[in-house]
Amino acid sequence: MNWWLRVRSAPALLGALAVVVGVASAAPAAEVPVPSLAGSLTSGLPFRYLVPLLPVLLVLHGQARADRASESVAVRPVRWLDACLMTSVVAVLLLASVFVPDGLAVARNTAGYLGCALVLRRLSSPRPALALTTVLPFAVVSLGGRGGSRSAWWAWPLHEGTAPFAAGCAAVLFGTGLALSFRGPQRNGGRGTDE
Repeated sequence: MNWWLRVRSAPALLGALAVVVGVASAAPAAEVPVPSLAGSLTSGLPFRYLVPLLPVLLVLHGQARADRASESVAVRPVRWLDACLMTSVVAVLLLASVFVPDGLAVARNTAGYLGCALVLRRLSSPRPALALTTVLPFAVVSLGGRGGSRSAWWAWPLHEGTAPFAAGCAAVLFGTGLALSFRGPQRNGGRGTDE
């Protein structure tokens, strides 16, 4: 179990969750300017909607470090442990939403980004999945973001935390990603990296 926690970077992941909660609480109005293709010169990407990428990237990095061949024959149920870890990340942020302004949106974006990363990882390999997931919020803001209810209907990462469509999109992505993570070995085999 210590080996699995070390490979999955569990201490760094706990630190990332603390950073997400801290940033979302301390700077709820901070924005990152992003060039816009949807009208105005720039749009603002709320930093609290961007910072959920940190634990998502750490989860994906931890899985990419694993030796898939060894894990496929391990006595411990590694895929179940991974699913529990990913679900716990989202659950911790949902619990923290009691104290964090717009915390539901932070938890929702974490679930959505993680689901998107898992789907992309299944379709390609860890590095492209990490890159495309990182670009996702910037692309959404650039193409359809004006913030909150003024954003395009499909720009789910920018909607308020109580928006049912955005929550549904994130839930579908997260559920699909979890389901795909239980499937057989990936196309690239071996260590799970695209070296």
